[in-house]
Amino acid sequence: MQTLQSLQYEELHSHYNRYLSPFLPYSSNDRYTDRILLPESIGSGSISRTRLRPGMEVIMADFQIKDDYTMQLRSVLPMVDLTFWIQGYIEILHSGIQEQISPGLGHLTFGLEQQLELKYAAGMPIAICEIRLSTALFDELMDELGHARYSSALILAGRENLIFHQSILPKVQAILQDLRSHPFAGPMRKMFLEGKTLELALWLQQTLFEDEVPAQRGRIRLRKEDIARVREACGILEKRMEQPPSLLELSKLAGISDSKLKAGFKELFGTTVFGYLKEKRLDKAKELLEMERINVCEAALMVGYSNPSHFAASFRERFGCNPSEWIIESQRL
Repeated sequence: MQTLQSLQYEELHSHYNRYLSPFLPYSSNDRYTDRILLPESIGSGSISRTRLRPGMEVIMADFQIKDDYTMQLRSVLPMVDLTFWIQGYIEILHSGIQEQISPGLGHLTFGLEQQLELKYAAGMPIAICEIRLSTALFDELMDELGHARYSSALILAGRENLIFHQSILPKVQAILQDLRSHPFAGPMRKMFLEGKTLELALWLQQTLFEDEVPAQRGRIRLRKEDIARVREACGILEKRMEQPPSLLELSKLAGISDSKLKAGFKELFGTTVFGYLKEKRLDKAKELLEMERINVCEAALMVGYSNPSHFAASFRERFGCNPSEWIIESQRL
C-alpha cells in the first residue's frame, strides 16, 4: 500500500522531469540518480537528481547556457524547497515579485501552489544545490527536531507560499562542498548524500527558529535589565512548554530583542533557547512520570512532544534510560 509520503515521492519525481523537459532525455547513473547532460545546442554542463528517502530528493546543477534562456515553472504539489545559490546570477519572478539572486544566498520556500519564471543569462556559469521535501516528510523532520508545532500548514497560515532568505553560513558551505565533490557511487553515494542533506536541517532550523548571532557582529553586552528579561523569558517557556511561542514572539513577550535573547541564553545557560526548552521539557516529563504516575504517551503530550518515539529517544539521550524504564525504577523507590 502506498503511503502519503510514497505518493508525494513519485509526484516529486514526475514534477522534476516535467519542468526539465527541455533538457531531456536523461541518463541514469544508477537506480537512484538521473543525470542530464545539456545538449550542445543549449549549452554545457549537467544537472543531476538523486532520490533519497521517500519524499526527499537532492538536485545539483552545474551548467552554462549559450543564449539567454527563460524557464517557466508551475507547481501545484505542496512541497518544501531548500535552494542554495552557489555560483551565478539569476533573475526570478516568483508569485509576481521580481528579484535577482546572487551567489551565497539560501532560499527556503514553502508552497501549496507556485508559479516561477527563471531567467538565465548567456555564458553565465551556474551552480545550484536544491533539496526538495514532501510536506509530510518536512513535518516529520520538524517533529524529530522538537518543533512539531511548526508544521508546514502552520507556517503557511493560509498563504499559498512563503519564502525565507538567509546567507549561506561557513559550516553550510562546507556541507555543500562535500555534496559536490564526494568520491562515492551507487548505494554508498545515496547514503552519503542523504546524511549530508540531513545535516542541512541545521541550516533550516536556524532559518526558522534561532539562528545564532554571527561572530562578525561581535559580542553582545548584556545589562542587568537584559538578564532580568532573559529570566522572564525562561519563565514564559516553562509555563508554555506544551505550545511554546516562536523566538520572535518570545522576545516581544519578554521585552528584549531576539539577538539579546539568544545571546543571554548562551551566556546564562550555555545553550540555545530551543536547547533550554528541550531540557526543561524533559525535566518536567521525568517529574510527571515519577510523581504523577502517568503513562509515557501522556507525559510526552503534556510537555509538547506529539511523537512518543521521538520523546523516548530524547529522554534516553538525556537520562540514559527509556521513560518506561524510569517509571519502573521510580516505582521501586
